[in-house]
Amino acid sequence: MAISTTHPLYDYYAPYWKLTNDSYRGDEVVKEEGVTYLPATPGQVLDGMETGKTGRVAYEAYKARALFPDYYQEAVEKFTGLLHQRDATFELPEDMEYLREKASAEGESLLALLRRINESQLVSGRLGLLTDFANIATASIPEFYIALYSDLSIRNWDESADNNGVDKLNLVVLDETCPVRGDDYTWTIQEQYRYLELIDNKYKVTTKVENFEDKIIDPTVLGKAFEEIPFTFVNSKDLLPRPDLPPLINLARICMAIYRADADYRQALFMQSQDTLVVIGGSASDEALRVGAGAKIDCDINGDAKYIGVNSNGLPEQRQALENDKRRAEILSGKLVTTQKGNQESGEALKTRLAAQTATLDLIAKTGARALEVSLKRIARWIGSDERKVKVIPNLEFADANLMGDDLVKLMTAKGLGAPISIESIHALLVERGLTTLDYKTEKSKLELEPKPDPQNPKGDKPDNQVKGVLDNGATK
Repeated sequence: MAISTTHPLYDYYAPYWKLTNDSYRGDEVVKEEGVTYLPATPGQVLDGMETGKTGRVAYEAYKARALFPDYYQEAVEKFTGLLHQRDATFELPEDMEYLREKASAEGESLLALLRRINESQLVSGRLGLLTDFANIATASIPEFYIALYSDLSIRNWDESADNNGVDKLNLVVLDETCPVRGDDYTWTIQEQYRYLELIDNKYKVTTKVENFEDKIIDPTVLGKAFEEIPFTFVNSKDLLPRPDLPPLINLARICMAIYRADADYRQALFMQSQDTLVVIGGSASDEALRVGAGAKIDCDINGDAKYIGVNSNGLPEQRQALENDKRRAEILSGKLVTTQKGNQESGEALKTRLAAQTATLDLIAKTGARALEVSLKRIARWIGSDERKVKVIPNLEFADANLMGDDLVKLMTAKGLGAPISIESIHALLVERGLTTLDYKTEKSKLELEPKPDPQNPKGDKPDNQVKGVLDNGATK
């Protein structure tokens, strides 16, 4: 069984999603795609690209020498880390507290699920959340979970206007094809699709599995049918069914350009080291021609033997173009956003510089949190709980949270000049930035036990005669 019908926007955006997913998975996955990402050279095509042909052998060597850069993977991991540098905050009604630690079918916590949502937003900018529960035909209140569907698994949808002229989601087709283990412990790929439909304003689920009859369910909770499809589209900027371009699409394109340029550059270097021996006038020997130390070549009296190779004039230009692309990829991937630009840079300056590099993170964080909140509010509404108590508050602090020494000096100087801030407030900032784990009262009591610094000797240096005495006694060498 195969489903041939997909949404026109799916067909348009699917190549972008595949490009970004493959870029995120890295070198091996990209190389498996062969000529899709690395076209063969004209010479390889002429020599034949079929298995065993000279052109195919040359292409496989050409591909093996090339390296696909890991900028995309690094960027996604870096930005995901920034999004979760501090934990998001979740507020739930008491009867939904179980979701805090078990929010997905795989048993993920809400925090882990939000992290996976943000990761998918960064990789391709497209995913979906389905609110579901295991025993879908039960009349009692079940334990809900939220299932995450990736970009390419959301094959079709319809949000056209109903009879009242209002746009409302009335169809979603999800690809659930997966490996299935048989009785003999072997694995086969089983095609499976889930249709979510709104028919006569009632939610209906149809599961289509290869070689099995369709399974149709009308979900209810407390005897009530659902009047909406419990599916939330998630993009990088909004929750609309219409997709966005992946937020890092330009980085994926540059990574592919680097991959192809690297292949050409390494091919040129390889050809440079593979000079061709030319014998002019023929060889007077009947033996097979040999080259290298200990070998000889006999030529006619007017003959000659020499090596010729590929002209290297273009190599510097290739190398420079490759370095330029890598530099641009480093900027797009955030690799140049360091936490140590200079000793004089304040934490606020660093925060401003980092924010300029990661301008889209704020929107991604808010969109991902909003999508999860919508799904949780839907559960609260269905079980009769107060959905106003459901809140998902994302982390929006993306700069390095460490407080630099220069910042603390300036803060204490400002206090000494009359800035309206208390020592307790400064201590709270130190706790927030990870410089101490003690509360203010404990910190103050420990300070009272420490010896008071000598104003004439703030560093606590020992007098010269005391140091000399220690050396004379042999305690310090």
